[in-house]
Amino acid sequence: MEAAFISAAAAVLVAAVTAFLTKYKEREAAWRAKKLSYYEEFVAAVSGTVGQPPPEAKIRFANAVNNLHLIGSQDVIDTLHNYCDEISESNPERSIEKQNNAWSALVWHIRADIGDRPAKLVGNFEARLWNSGVGSNATR
Repeated sequence: MEAAFISAAAAVLVAAVTAFLTKYKEREAAWRAKKLSYYEEFVAAVSGTVGQPPPEAKIRFANAVNNLHLIGSQDVIDTLHNYCDEISESNPERSIEKQNNAWSALVWHIRADIGDRPAKLVGNFEARLWNSGVGSNATR
């Protein structure tokens, strides 16, 4: 009788743990998908600011930056602030090299935040923004 009780209790416990872990994994996958959609919108908004962006692109970028505060890890938020400070029109010390370094660090932390940490260390990872050349001669 004791063995039957132990077997039944173990079966219930295993079922409960399995259900909990399944729900946990489902929630994690949903959260990761939500983060990915915010990050995709952010990268698309940044792409619209390369070169001489129209006012609508600047507004889209600002909205995307503000939205990242809802889902980004602290590392993403810190590097996001650094990137925004670096590209700011009010920054008298702006340089393409500093902008590229800030962008690379930001992309590295975004990828780490969604579980796709690059193989290279953050300081060695390089990401670049490209200007399509459509409607502008400026590049970054």
